[in-house]
Amino acid sequence: MLRRVAVGFLVAAVGLGVAILFYLNGHPAVVHLGEKSSVEMPMAVHLLTATALGATAMLLVAALRGLGTSVRGWSLQRRRRKRRTAEKIGREGRRRLWAGDFEKAGKQLARAAEKAPKDLDTQLAFSRSREEVGDLEGAQRILEAARAEHGPVPQLLSRLGNVALARSNAGAAIDSFAEAVRAQPESPRLLGELMSALAAGGRFAEAVEAARRRLALEREPVRRQNAKRDWLILRYRAAEAGGDTRESNDDLARLVSEEPAFLPPLVELASRARASGDTRRADRLLRDGLRRHPSGVLFENFASLHTTSGDPSRALGPMRDTAKRDDSIAWRLAQARMLVVAGKLEEAENLLGSLSEQANAKQGPGVDLAAERDFVAAELALAQGKDREAAALLLRVTSGDRLPFEHSCTECDRTTHRWSASCECGAYGTLEWSIRRSEKVGVQATKTA
Repeated sequence: MLRRVAVGFLVAAVGLGVAILFYLNGHPAVVHLGEKSSVEMPMAVHLLTATALGATAMLLVAALRGLGTSVRGWSLQRRRRKRRTAEKIGREGRRRLWAGDFEKAGKQLARAAEKAPKDLDTQLAFSRSREEVGDLEGAQRILEAARAEHGPVPQLLSRLGNVALARSNAGAAIDSFAEAVRAQPESPRLLGELMSALAAGGRFAEAVEAARRRLALEREPVRRQNAKRDWLILRYRAAEAGGDTRESNDDLARLVSEEPAFLPPLVELASRARASGDTRRADRLLRDGLRRHPSGVLFENFASLHTTSGDPSRALGPMRDTAKRDDSIAWRLAQARMLVVAGKLEEAENLLGSLSEQANAKQGPGVDLAAERDFVAAELALAQGKDREAAALLLRVTSGDRLPFEHSCTECDRTTHRWSASCECGAYGTLEWSIRRSEKVGVQATKTA
């Protein structure tokens, strides 16, 4: 009702205004439209016509602006709908990726990447799906296209580096990781990746420096311990790769002094001394090592050193000292074996005879010493001329579950008959006598004749 009254008053006011306008401007006026064309109408008509044209122009401009706003709004809504669709497809693709359905994940993420080509997370997930199905070249193409779009983003460069490493292209991996570190120099993770790539490329001096920087940045205790271990390993590998030089040997000696439990540097130093004919230095290194950290590989090298030189009895003193300080079955067996090699057969026989009793009294029923004890007993039988007994014992050894004095990796449990600085799993300094591990974990004891 009020609206109608207001409209009525407005119409009446406009009508009154027009009537007044005509009353005051009723005289004729001529408007020339051209040189020979003109229009003569009352002045009020001309004024109303001009006002109407102005109002029409304003209405037209407003209509055009409204139309533009509507078009922009429609376009914005369309882009939002397209983005929401891409996000939905991307979420489904990532869900399938984490679920292990790599083929379907790749198809979903390819659609999402097509709808949202500037979404970095989608591009990274799409490349990962290609990696999982073995298409490393395709993954690299996706990542390179994303890099061209987004620039040197550390996360993107990290993925590029890992793909390059998987393709055995250490040089490209180093370039990617180095650029990522320049973009984010305080990241221990990126420094660790750069360190690994440099090591894979044989650039150990640079890898050691990257490992040192990573160690300085790590704060969490477990990660810091891992970073320190990696730093030690790379220092060892750098010294090993440097050859038998004074500088390299000094680096190995520093590692031996800093970390006595990390055996590869000590074994390498002793091997170099032995290869150069410096038996006394090799003897001193191995004696000191056995005194600080009794280990099967150190004893094996020590025993081999003096057996080869023709004087195996020189190994018995350190062996007895070690057995006194570390009264475990492993060392008793190693001592008995060395007594056989040194020709002290009666002492070796007495020691072997006491091992089963020692296993029951001190180590408990959780130690499997059958393979080692049979092997040492066979060597003793051979030295005593009891060939048939030796053959039976050796047959029992070879038909058992494991070989005597094997080395097991503390990281992956792989076993190997010959010690080396690294295991097949990539860990360094993790191989130890299997029988010593059996004493720790407890394997069913087996008595031998």
